[in-house]
Formats: sequence, structure tokens, C-alpha cells
Amino acid sequence: METLLRRLTSTGLRKGIGGSRPWLYAGIVAVGVRMLRRLAHPEPEVLYRTRVKPGDIFEITARPAASRRRTR
Repeated sequence: METLLRRLTSTGLRKGIGGSRPWLYAGIVAVGVRMLRRLAHPEPEVLYRTRVKPGDIFEITARPAASRRRTR
């Protein structure tokens, strides 16, 4: 879906700025859909990033989100 929207955005704006109103409208709609998708599904925040070298050992731990914790 993302590939289709990306292609429709670039083609629509390129041909639309060249003079074709239907393509311009299609490009504008595709830009709007892509923006709404990004707002609706933000990327997770990166807390730590490093390069892993041969021989490195690392441990990944996770704790439940605050909204999922049970209180007694």
C-alpha cells in the first residue's frame, strides 16, 4: 500500500504541476492519505541504538506498559 501511495504521490504531483488537474488532485489526495497514516501510526521511539560486533553479548528486557499494569 505504501509503495502505491508513494508512486501515486510522485506521479500525481509531477504530472499535475505539468498541467493535468486530475493528476494534481490525485497527488494531493495521496499526500493527504500518507500524512494521515503517519499520524495514526507513529513509529515507536528508539531508546538505545548501537553497533553489534562479533562476540558482543546483549540482553533485551521489557516491562509491561503503565496502562497494562495491574494494581491490587
